[in-house]
Amino acid sequence: MKKVISLLLCAVLLCGAVIPAWADGGCSCGFSPIIYVGPLGCSPIVRDAGTEEEQTLWKIDTKFLINNLKAVLPAIGKALLTRNTDQLGDALTAFVHASFGDLALDSEGRSKENVTTPELNVPQGSRHGPDSDYYFDYDFRLDPYEHADRLHDFIAQVKALTGHDSVKLKCSSMGGVVLSAYLDKYGHDGVDVIICRCCPLLGTAVAGEAFCGRIELNATALTRYGEDAIPYLETGFADDLIEGSLYALLECLRGVGLIDGLCALGEKLIKDVGAQVFDQALIPIFGTFPGIWAFVPEAYFDDAVRFMKVPAQGGLHDKIFAYRRAMANIKANLTSARNDGVRVCLICGYNVQRTPLVTLWRSTSDGTVDTKYASLGATCGNVKEPLDDSYLSALTDRQYLSPDLMIDASTCALPACTWFVRDWLHCNGNAGIDELFDLVMTKDEVSVTAFEKFPQFLEANDDADTVTPVTGAPDARARLKSFPSFLNLIRFLFSLIKRLA
Repeated sequence: MKKVISLLLCAVLLCGAVIPAWADGGCSCGFSPIIYVGPLGCSPIVRDAGTEEEQTLWKIDTKFLINNLKAVLPAIGKALLTRNTDQLGDALTAFVHASFGDLALDSEGRSKENVTTPELNVPQGSRHGPDSDYYFDYDFRLDPYEHADRLHDFIAQVKALTGHDSVKLKCSSMGGVVLSAYLDKYGHDGVDVIICRCCPLLGTAVAGEAFCGRIELNATALTRYGEDAIPYLETGFADDLIEGSLYALLECLRGVGLIDGLCALGEKLIKDVGAQVFDQALIPIFGTFPGIWAFVPEAYFDDAVRFMKVPAQGGLHDKIFAYRRAMANIKANLTSARNDGVRVCLICGYNVQRTPLVTLWRSTSDGTVDTKYASLGATCGNVKEPLDDSYLSALTDRQYLSPDLMIDASTCALPACTWFVRDWLHCNGNAGIDELFDLVMTKDEVSVTAFEKFPQFLEANDDADTVTPVTGAPDARARLKSFPSFLNLIRFLFSLIKRLA
């Protein structure tokens, strides 16, 4: 009898925890809860969790990585001295396997039993509002449809906790991949806001090119990549002086040909050992991640399947191929959601130099995700360049043309609710963008014409932590005038030198 009473008391206590949420017909605050679907690497992946041998494999432990590198340095040094490319390839392959090998999935797309994500969040508490959210994390390696199933349960739990019958989904980077799979499998019922922030909804060329073995080191791309990242460095005291000095150093190294020389050496290294490292390490490890396969754009997919030696059948094959359906349907699924009253906001960065490791380095992006893929189809000029004169002269409707002539948003799936932010590094924090998100989540109408302060084309300002409307082409002189700093002075001086040279 005592056991029965104890069980009843437990049940009463559990119910009491959620009664405030649904009593009197649910929560009456008028603001449905936010679920934040995190980016790649949002959850640590651990080997032998809870044991003395526990090791964080991702987000990778720096000490672990350095120790693995130390172990192969003698072999690398000997191989370089003797110019033995086979031994160099063996050493590099050993390093990759030691550092990442346990992350590989099996032929069914399953993780090793001792490699887990032990700290996945579960919804707790009923507190919600514009200043709080429920964090949804996941193992980025796995099938996006597995995450969609868990997100479906997660949403149901959040609704029960808060007493709301709808939620807001705010997705960053790979969070858009999870969203794509979720919308494809479960639709948008019970969702009233969808925000996609720098999301590779149609993939990213970095993954497509890498999975096809198309690697290139380019001095211009490498220099620009470093210069675009400099303003976001957290260098502490005298950071403006340090940032300006780094910018000048990169420009000088490029000017004297040192970066070109380093790229040439890198290209030779790739030619000598690239095939061996791909075949023996990168393909058998990273090629087993359905989550990373979700980044491969459709135009690359067939070639990537051949290059990465995807098995012709089995669980891993099926999971890799399954996500193509979500990618093919994302335009229709988001359009349907918006037509049914869901407030949709896509926001993409542009004019940042992309990762300088692939042949398509000229594609404008936020540094990681191509603008055309994040925006579901914008027509873009190359990075740092306007659209071709021939394209501009043939363009009759300029409603969605950026003032700097770099982006034509009319070709997007949802041009009326897709924003573009110039010089915005991938998912970098910005108070101005957060203010736009607050409007999207609180206003009835969401479109690029609905908010006077936030037109379709914005420029990120790292000095002021704001965004402002784009009014014309990027200009170093105007930047210096608005924010006189050592970094902006150096930018202006080098732009002047290039113009006069």
